[in-house]
Amino acid sequence: MNLKELKDHGLLDDEMIKWDGFDDCVLGVGRRCGMEDILIYSRQKIAYKLRDRDKMTVEEAIEYIDYNIVGAFVGERTPMLLEDFI
Repeated sequence: MNLKELKDHGLLDDEMIKWDGFDDCVLGVGRRCGMEDILIYSRQKIAYKLRDRDKMTVEEAIEYIDYNIVGAFVGERTPMLLEDFI
């Protein structure tokens, strides 16, 4: 699933925080009790995208993800990163 598919199915909220350049790495929407929905991204897809698009090694991609994505809290609607296997 990607952002376009979520929008086509009426699941994408314009207020959801998105990580730029990783639309095709979205797995779906996370629902939480008493909180707004958030986007869920695949760590594996992001790592491979960084490897292929930005010519990073997998180790560099993981370091980038840990520092720039996992380490970035941008509000209650900060997306979730699914720890799928790399």
